[in-house]
Amino acid sequence: MKSSLAFFDYSAFNTNSAQDPHNSASSEISLVKGETIMLGTCGLTDSAFTGDTYLRLYGSSVQVAANDDSEACGLDSMGSRIVYTAPAAGIYTLRAGCFDVGACSGTIALSRRKATFAAPSLRNTRDATVNTFNKQYYFNGGDVVRVSTCGATALGASASGDTLLRLFQQSNGGYTTEVANNDNAGEPCASAAELVYSVPSAGYYQIRVGCAGNTACSATVAVYTE
Repeated sequence: MKSSLAFFDYSAFNTNSAQDPHNSASSEISLVKGETIMLGTCGLTDSAFTGDTYLRLYGSSVQVAANDDSEACGLDSMGSRIVYTAPAAGIYTLRAGCFDVGACSGTIALSRRKATFAAPSLRNTRDATVNTFNKQYYFNGGDVVRVSTCGATALGASASGDTLLRLFQQSNGGYTTEVANNDNAGEPCASAAELVYSVPSAGYYQIRVGCAGNTACSATVAVYTE
């Protein structure tokens, strides 16, 4: 394991689309019941790939998820990304290979969902500076935090209207130091928002959810640590 950001690196060929256990790379992942993860060679912090990667996830020797080309990683991307919610606690096995009999390599990153929360019926927030829906979470130093209203890139997130996100660090008992913000996350998120922030020091951080300008919007916000 390279780090908490890069789950592991691999290179392979002739894996029969990650079905050959001898030529494919593999690694175990411990999940608790109901835990949601995203893992892949694209679309996550520190992920990377060359060639056409292919990922499969197994639980008790039974395939529970697989991905060849993830649309969340861009048009015509050959990177792979799996999103999965564990129905039961246990040790799952990720098998990493390449499409068909080709050669490829990848850095697989792992992201674990910390929480989701609803931010309904927002309006007149002046770019998320007033009338916002706020939520606080504790993060460890070194965490990479993904806060999103974009369901295409963060499982469990959703947005109606033009959402805007701001992240504040607690200081002297209040949340006055803004450390990150995002309005439009771009394709494939349209007007949904997503921010990714590397936490420099442990502590409480406040997420503020609002709408662009003085429009109306609503969202389900997904919070991941990578």
